[in-house]
Amino acid sequence: MNYEIFGLVNGLAGKFGPLDVLMVFAAKYLIFLLFAAGAVVTFLRARQDGWWPVGAWRIGQVGATLAIGLVLSVVVRMFGLSLRPFQTHQVHMLITHDPGVSLPSDHATASFALAIAVWFFVSAKWGPYFMGVAALVAISRVFVGVHYPADITAGALLATIAGLAVWGVTLLWQDKFVNRFTTRWDEDQLVEERALESTV
Repeated sequence: MNYEIFGLVNGLAGKFGPLDVLMVFAAKYLIFLLFAAGAVVTFLRARQDGWWPVGAWRIGQVGATLAIGLVLSVVVRMFGLSLRPFQTHQVHMLITHDPGVSLPSDHATASFALAIAVWFFVSAKWGPYFMGVAALVAISRVFVGVHYPADITAGALLATIAGLAVWGVTLLWQDKFVNRFTTRWDEDQLVEERALESTV
């Protein structure tokens, strides 16, 4: 089933020039635009919330989701479960790529981890758009011949696990973190104000 679906998607390569151009761009470069947009949306939300402590916590949520997702990807990759399609089959290759372990797709893991983090922790409005772009990145990797559908599915699954893990930590610790440092911040501000008043 994995190879059959791969054949259907990759079989479209080379048949329609504009689609090839779009998919090559998505496979190679779209992830960078996705991360740039994610950084902008996250930092704008952090500034809106106040950089400390809520904004810092929000940035930490996004960073932790990405980190956990990529660590999980590295761990799974160590098992060497699947080689890349072009190593074992005749495929339509639209980009060059080194041979190696194929599952999971790092591009899919990183893209979906960012999209899930934005949706869960930053903006419910923009989250679905990020998910759509992440899906395009993932599918394009199959289209250009460097990943199987199972590879991108595994990446999406690992990203989801990472997002849920951070969500669980959020439920347990966010209020404690924010309240603790908000109280400290307010106390420091009060001390500074009193010190300023005493000098007037």
